[in-house]
Amino acid sequence: MELRYSFISTGKSKKNKAKEVVNEILPLGRKLFEEVDKPTGSKVVFEDKDRGIIERESTWTADIKGYNSFPSGMANGSGRSYVHNNGSITISHWEGIFDTPEKERLKFKGRDVNKNGKFVVLRTFFTNSEALGWINGLVCILSGEFDASIGIFKSTGYELML
Repeated sequence: MELRYSFISTGKSKKNKAKEVVNEILPLGRKLFEEVDKPTGSKVVFEDKDRGIIERESTWTADIKGYNSFPSGMANGSGRSYVHNNGSITISHWEGIFDTPEKERLKFKGRDVNKNGKFVVLRTFFTNSEALGWINGLVCILSGEFDASIGIFKSTGYELML
């Protein structure tokens, strides 16, 4: 299947046209949350000098502010990252627990790519909560960046319409 796009001048900037194309290919739904992550630990667990890859194991905490019926709360996560020798590309695999103030608990798993301090995460959630049952299998995409001045990761999560 070949996808072709043609643009008709709408008076929109190239940046806005690009966002429209991305939304056609990767349809985003509603904004779900804003997240601030603080690293709590990190250590090198393996180094492959021949391939130029360092494997890190890391932990973090997150403050999540929910929107559009998505809950707010605190998360704890951990995972492994593969840092490539050029230092600008990192690929990570994360999972964790997310607790709401109402004592609801969600589990999540995610994968991300980080380049030059900016990142994209593909994440899904699971819960046994009846109140939050709609979140089971929810797939979202996060976009964010690392703020080196204060050592935190900031991101915004959107529903991915699959």
